[in-house]
Amino acid sequence: MPQKTDKTKLVKRHLSLISTTSSWSRALRAGLEDDGGFDWTTLGTLTRPDRRVRARIVAKSEGIWAADGLIEAMAAVEPKIRIRQKIFDGERLRAGQLVCEWQGPADRVLALERPFLNLASYTGGIAMRTFGLVEQVRKAWKGPGNPPRVTATRKTLPGYRDLAICGVLAGGGHSHRVSLSGGVLIKENHIASAGGIEAAVKGVRGIAPHGLRIEIEVRDEKELRSALNQRVDAVLLDNFSPSDARAAVKTIAKSADSDRIIVEISGGLNEENIAQYVFEGVHVLSVGSLTHSVAAIDLSLLVEGT
Repeated sequence: MPQKTDKTKLVKRHLSLISTTSSWSRALRAGLEDDGGFDWTTLGTLTRPDRRVRARIVAKSEGIWAADGLIEAMAAVEPKIRIRQKIFDGERLRAGQLVCEWQGPADRVLALERPFLNLASYTGGIAMRTFGLVEQVRKAWKGPGNPPRVTATRKTLPGYRDLAICGVLAGGGHSHRVSLSGGVLIKENHIASAGGIEAAVKGVRGIAPHGLRIEIEVRDEKELRSALNQRVDAVLLDNFSPSDARAAVKTIAKSADSDRIIVEISGGLNEENIAQYVFEGVHVLSVGSLTHSVAAIDLSLLVEGT
């Protein structure tokens, strides 16, 4: 499971502070609104409006929990439901394991069941996928120091970005740019629009804040050499084969700025091939599928009565 460090605890604390008041609460409320105004099933089956129940959320598959912020958001969205949490962000789930216990009005428990499970399953799936890739990279690493980072990309659903990042971090991965303002990444369409790599880099240097690194996406050796001539801070090797990536890293090592250039590899990385890109000189492995096509973990809520 992801290593517990003081930094991990700090990140988790920060996530809980920002997510309770924003993304988790918004997503939970949106789930309630999606259910419409009248739940005819609950209205018909509950004979007592004030009936209180106990419920248990149980894992039906292996996974990693990545929804502490969701439990905190529940207190703000529905304070009448009391939750006793049994597992916390970054901890491994096994099938049959108790995640948390609920106690509260039956109608509110039934209304919040599906939105809660959907969101927790989504972020848990991201965490589990991230954990698997991080472990592969760790095992494949033969060099000194730390292995390359596994990062997500900006391929997230609108409104669910922060939740997806929570999942990635809980799985031991890292975030890429959280937003366009979080970093400079000159991609092929920027280069085409600017009229070339030199024009694109000069244009960005003329306007971007001085504290931001300038990263540029390259598709072949020619574009790489052009980027190095512009003395960029980072290069993204896009859709390079493992052998071409190794050749590119050797080219970068011969440049005047080799000691400070960050090397990122992206494009089709997955469980089958990521280990082939784990070698010295590579700092970041970014995987879009961590957030755009992940399988949710299986969670179930079971009402036990009063």
